Amino acid sequence: MEDANDGLVFNWNIWAPPKANYLIWRALIGKIASKKGLIHRGISLADSLCPRCGLYDEDPDHIFVKCLWAKCIGWNILAWVRLNFIASNNLNDLLQLINRSPGDKVWKRVVYTVAIAMVWRIWIARNEKVFEDVFIPISKTVEQIKEDVFLWLCNRSKLKPPVWEKWKVFDILDMM
Repeated sequence: MEDANDGLVFNWNIWAPPKANYLIWRALIGKIASKKGLIHRGISLADSLCPRCGLYDEDPDHIFVKCLWAKCIGWNILAWVRLNFIASNNLNDLLQLINRSPGDKVWKRVVYTVAIAMVWRIWIARNEKVFEDVFIPISKTVEQIKEDVFLWLCNRSKLKPPVWEKWKVFDILDMM
């Protein structure tokens, strides 16, 4: 649903788990526990820099779209779903790209589910780095996104379940 007041693009998606929906909504409104946000709330931290790149302040937009690590994941995912990459400064731009793309409602909903999984996995990988000092490679994160959405669609949607071999190349015609 797009609100005319703020232009945010958010639709609750029953194909994704509630916690993933909640995370993307909180990310869109800038209310996740980023370093910059924590410092703004009075929490004392050593620095506000991104734990992945160490170059820029960590805010929600940096975590999900501006950090080179997140951009690489986005490029891989957009190529997989066959969408042209756009340079975006925030998560809302990515969701608007999906809304404006040609395709029927089911295709857009599947791609929106992929976007939710991307945010979910980037957040999990970010937390692994921050709290466990474990670096999850881009390729592994991309594969986890594909696996998450595959399982979500198989278990949470009423679509014909995807075949893994076709899903890996985003051949979803049989599902529609």
